[in-house]
Amino acid sequence: MGFRRSVTIERTSLGTIDDNGRYQKGTTTTLTIQASVQPLSLREQSTIISPDGARNVSYVKIYTDTPLITQSAAKGQVEPTMADIVQYLGRRFLVIQCDAYQSGVISHYRAYAKEVLADDDT
Repeated sequence: MGFRRSVTIERTSLGTIDDNGRYQKGTTTTLTIQASVQPLSLREQSTIISPDGARNVSYVKIYTDTPLITQSAAKGQVEPTMADIVQYLGRRFLVIQCDAYQSGVISHYRAYAKEVLADDDT
């Protein structure tokens, strides 16, 4: 697909509790994937945006061949990780949903991500 560009992903493992009972933050690795990042349509916004009204942040959809980790999927990983963060146009987006479209014709993943504001704890 010719519309995909290099996009940086931050993938962070879950932290641990050391022998002294102190929390040790997980390690963050970055990877570069090929993806198309687009704003949501009005219809998609009404479906994705939670009813509690988090409308002061931006949402994007991401088309890629790479499966992205969501917060719910991260809990079931063999190697525990947090949800992926997508870096795009100087902003950071937390992956909240990732769906596989693996028909064998043009197999890909479509993910939705919510902007992470500076004061958010991811």
